[in-house]
Amino acid sequence: MRVHRVAPVLVLTLFALWVAFGAAPARAAEPAAALPVTDPEVPPEAPATEPSDDALFEDEEDFDLLEDASARDPFEIFNRDVFSFNRTVDRYFFDPITRGYQHTVPAPGRHAFYRAFQNLDSPMILVNHMAQFRVVDSASTLTRFVINSTIGVVGLFDPAAGYFEVYRVEGDFGQTLARYGTPSGPFLMLPVFGPSTVRDAFGDVADILMDPVSYFVGPFRWWTIVLGGGEGLTTLDAHIDEREELEKGSVDFYSALRSAYLQSRDAMVREARGQVAEAGVVTADGAL
Repeated sequence: MRVHRVAPVLVLTLFALWVAFGAAPARAAEPAAALPVTDPEVPPEAPATEPSDDALFEDEEDFDLLEDASARDPFEIFNRDVFSFNRTVDRYFFDPITRGYQHTVPAPGRHAFYRAFQNLDSPMILVNHMAQFRVVDSASTLTRFVINSTIGVVGLFDPAAGYFEVYRVEGDFGQTLARYGTPSGPFLMLPVFGPSTVRDAFGDVADILMDPVSYFVGPFRWWTIVLGGGEGLTTLDAHIDEREELEKGSVDFYSALRSAYLQSRDAMVREARGQVAEAGVVTADGAL
């Protein structure tokens, strides 16, 4: 789910402070390879066997994915500086708040709040599914919203999936733009918001403007900040462990996050184009 973690005013304020004080941390250099250590009492290890064809294929496939992601990142130097800024904000601001939230609120309560905020996204997702001519997904999203908003107590519970097997399907305006042939454009690392592309950044703005919830509560008011902050907090809580696992298993966390984001978005675009093609709607060809 693409989430607006904080109010735009906070984003611009933090980024302005970063630029004003030159606080973008230097990028961490990759550790030098350790020198081999020999022990005369320990026999040398047997020479490594040649990798199998399958292993070579997987390595080449991973390399191709990294190369493709790198080619879509012409602003990598700037993006890495923004990424370093985001990591600093996460480390000293968002992560402590999220961990405090996890220690204060029991897991069942946190899951319920997360489901409620996901339910609030349903009208925006429904609009995009309809714009993409995804009839089945539109019906599913509307059904889920009605069931979970009533029986599920404003979305705190998910009887639509648990009892009726109607599952959530994501959708956003960036995906809608892609369905009509808009290329993704360069990869962008946005301050605080995180990974995106030029197309998805415009899509996020459109999603904010078309979200019916914002019209009920009114833009730029204190409850707008509360809703945005609450949605961001519950989403961070749901995914913070996954992010930390990705970071621990990555030699270059920036590259790993970039590749994961681009692959996820490309999969969503292919899903939208494939479903409308099955429905007999002509899809636009071109770059994802």
